[in-house]
Amino acid sequence: MSGEAESEKNLTGPPWGAISILFLVHFVVDSHGTFFAPLIPLLREKFQFTLATAGVLISIQSFTSALSQPLTALLVDRWPRLPWLPVGIVGCSIAFTSIGWMPSFWGMALAIPVGGIFFGLCHPDMASRSGSLSPRHSSLAVSLFVTGGRLGFAFGPIICIAIVTRLGLEWLWIYVFVSLGTMLLIVLRLPKPAARKKKEEGSEGLWPALVRVRGPIGFLFAVAVSRAIIMANLGGFLPTIYVESGLGLWAGGFANTVLYVSGAAGVLIGGFYGDRIGKRTIILAGMFVALAGMIGFLILPLTYGFILLVLIGVGNFVPMGVSVAYAQSLMPEHRGFASSIFLGGGWLISAFTSAPIALAAEYYGLLNVFWVLPLSLVIGVAFAFKLPREA
Repeated sequence: MSGEAESEKNLTGPPWGAISILFLVHFVVDSHGTFFAPLIPLLREKFQFTLATAGVLISIQSFTSALSQPLTALLVDRWPRLPWLPVGIVGCSIAFTSIGWMPSFWGMALAIPVGGIFFGLCHPDMASRSGSLSPRHSSLAVSLFVTGGRLGFAFGPIICIAIVTRLGLEWLWIYVFVSLGTMLLIVLRLPKPAARKKKEEGSEGLWPALVRVRGPIGFLFAVAVSRAIIMANLGGFLPTIYVESGLGLWAGGFANTVLYVSGAAGVLIGGFYGDRIGKRTIILAGMFVALAGMIGFLILPLTYGFILLVLIGVGNFVPMGVSVAYAQSLMPEHRGFASSIFLGGGWLISAFTSAPIALAAEYYGLLNVFWVLPLSLVIGVAFAFKLPREA
């Protein structure tokens, strides 16, 4: 393509149709990721397992969802035109909705890692597509794509609670039809990924690219880990906190919704201001807001919790879209892997924290043990200060 043609292409408006489809797909995929947490009180009553066991299952879900992302990212970058996304979304849906109708504890426990693997399979494909839709509007496309996922996390608890309270746990499978409809939309209407270009002489491989950008990528990854520890544990145990405090299952599910809707707003704020006031500045601002909200949530009565969850959600997700877009710009030949570092890598580390936190909570209470969460944010802030200043 000539320089003039490329310039004309970059001056066109955002591809709203494809962006909207990816927004919806990410919403549907990520809504499944929050089915287990709000149903923990009902599943504990059904299968009679401990809070520590629930923590292990949350860790398993986080671990499999995170570990599968960088691994499948290598496959997506290598063979971008294979149907990773359609297969992933249907497999994820069947596995995660089966936790409602599985007759045994071990069947439910097996469904969680299987769902996590298919869940992780979807994300590198989606992220790579969103980042390559339009060179001129990549930050906008990636931010809106990420926002769809945050809203999916937000409304997933409400969706599953609405189904199981009206129809029963065994009817959770009806949500599979939503995934099948979304899969058809992917196959019929979403532009196919660009074919992988032949490796040209002098093109950069994955490992040399990682070595070249190891400084900023390393600090961004540390920030992602500190954020993921908050979301893996706060998002995972919020419904349990509200139920054990006597506020009910709906209040617990709504708490998760508030957290993730606020997170969606945070992603948009980060995407809008990241290029205007600087990525480092917006990341630090978000981390400080999340830290203030987290401390307030642990100190003040739970009746103020919804307000404080807004601060935690907004602040914790402000860095997300900015980090993904920045990583993809650093590693343009490995977009899928670059996005998986932040969409999955942080969750991989955080997966190891839920089980010990739940075990300690058996003896000291969740809110008391949760003081490790603001400590995680403090460490994240320290790493964010290490990010290079922008011109």
